Order: sequence, then C-alpha cells, then structure tokens
Amino acid sequence: MTYMSADESPCDICGESLPPGAFFCGECGASVPERPVLVPVPPRQENLPEPTVVVDITDLVSLVVPAKTEPEPEPEPEPLLAAIPTSTEPERTAEARYGLVFSTGERAQITGRALIGRKPSPEAGDGWDHLIVVNDASRTVSKSHLALEVTADGLVVTDLESANGTVVSVPGVAAERLIPHERVILPRGASVGMGDQSFIID
Repeated sequence: MTYMSADESPCDICGESLPPGAFFCGECGASVPERPVLVPVPPRQENLPEPTVVVDITDLVSLVVPAKTEPEPEPEPEPLLAAIPTSTEPERTAEARYGLVFSTGERAQITGRALIGRKPSPEAGDGWDHLIVVNDASRTVSKSHLALEVTADGLVVTDLESANGTVVSVPGVAAERLIPHERVILPRGASVGMGDQSFIID
C-alpha cells in the first residue's frame, strides 16, 4: 500500500501519488489539473447596535440658540426746512412790527394778528388786528388764505386750508409747502407764496 503525505494528491488516471506542484503524473504521464486553492473565510460578524453615548446635560448649554434681538429703529430724518422752528403757543409781543412787501407792489405793516386773503372773512368771535386784502384777478388766492401772528420769536404763519396751498421759503433753505393749520415761525427775509401771489417779510 502506498501512503501519501498531507501535501500529496493522487493521479486522477492511475491513482499514483503526485508530489506538490506536479504538472504530469510520473507513472502514466497524464496531466495534472490545477487544484483549487482554499482561502480561509473569516467568521461572519453580525451587525451590532451602536453603543449608546451618554451626554451630560451641562454639555448641551452651549447648544442653546440666543434669543433674537430686535434691531434698533432708524432715526427719523430731519425736515428739509430745518431753519424754520414750529411753536404751538408762541409768545406774543405788542412791540414787534413786521412789514409785508407783496408781489402786487402793495405794502403793509402788522402787529398782533392778521388775516390775509382775496376777501378775508373772519368768523364771529375771532379777534383780528388786521384784515389784509390781496388783489388777485386769477383767483388763485383763497378768500381767507392764511393767518399771521407777531411773536417774540418771529412771525407765525398758518395756512387756513387754502385751495392752492401756502409755500414758505427761507434764504439758503429749500421751499416747503405748509400743512393746513400747522403754525410755522418765519424770520425776516423769508418769502410766502399764495397761489400766483407772494410777499416777503420785512
């Protein structure tokens, strides 16, 4: 009986033992087929769950999102006619006197309160020191167009809801249309427009 080592294999034709790596049988001359090489397969690992990580509550403090803060409001723009201050209750003075030079060539001197228009019509109970009529053939000046009041700070001008409005202008400052019933103090040298007519404060 022929014994084979663990590394030898028999010939498929005659059964003679073949040395490792032989390509032909030494007994019958038959070719030796290539033997498959067995590769060890590692044992299969089952899918194991991820380990649970315990996080301290103090570590989460840095994850808190800060509260949203409201943006600061933008400052309101200053009015174009910054040189013209307003006053709700101007201080009256009997000593001050202002001259009015109209575009029609007429002139007037006022103290106290004056009502100006194409045909000024004071309401009952109103105390006016002057009623000044402006000649305006085109009728762009309202009957009671505006009011003037002499104060210690200057001459207060108030538009009385006139049809064509009142525009005031101070040298070096852009002209501005008055809001009806808004009291505006003007200095000497300012001009006041009423429709097609105007006057300069002297």
